[in-house]
Amino acid sequence: MTNTPNRSVERAFRIVDELSENGGGRASELAARLEMPVSTVHDYLQALVETGYVTAEDKEYRTSTRFLEVGHRQRHRLEVVKAVRDELATVADETGEHVTLLIEEHDQAVILAVQEGPDAINLFAYPGARMPLHATAPGKAMLAHMDDGRVAELVDQGLVEVTSRTVTDPDVLLEQLETVRQRGYAVDEGERIAGMVCIAAPVLDKREQIQGAICVCGPESRLGETRREEIAEVVQRAANVTQVNLDYV
Repeated sequence: MTNTPNRSVERAFRIVDELSENGGGRASELAARLEMPVSTVHDYLQALVETGYVTAEDKEYRTSTRFLEVGHRQRHRLEVVKAVRDELATVADETGEHVTLLIEEHDQAVILAVQEGPDAINLFAYPGARMPLHATAPGKAMLAHMDDGRVAELVDQGLVEVTSRTVTDPDVLLEQLETVRQRGYAVDEGERIAGMVCIAAPVLDKREQIQGAICVCGPESRLGETRREEIAEVVQRAANVTQVNLDYV
């Protein structure tokens, strides 16, 4: 049995990732960055163009909006998206800040939905954006409710430093996760985005299994201790409503 088909799929997605991360490119540029023959890259690009996942104009290739269609369909199949309903908008109105719904996928926190309040700072967040679990409030909110063995596996992979405030000490992270479990929400202070404070509450189902997290982010200058406690109450309430809604999706 050969692994050639698997390698072909891997190469195709390496090319797609490279196009996505760099906003497009020519076959020769992609080949140089990926260290693959130009002819091979060209063949893959042509196949991707024919399937509609890549566009080509003046020998410049870019990912197409077909990926938006696929992602949109998958997002709406997820029960937590249906369960959150109007909660994100309510949280955004009450806090005035930037609100997101995230899930865990492939050991990362992934944004599913974004809502901006009237005072929100544009964080260029979008559905599908991925980030390290340990460096974000929603990631910690979800980690706190995962099995100890799963958390240990993730920690063993290494805690990458995103900013100077990112927690990279496993013992410190585990202490923080215990605090999250005790008080019901997580906080990160500039651990992923310098100058921003994020507060997140876990969304659990009726079996107490983690389904996602609702997060509010705002500048440190606006989110003092009192304000953080107020926002924590809002996100916890929204997470609770979402949990109840999950029973009826």
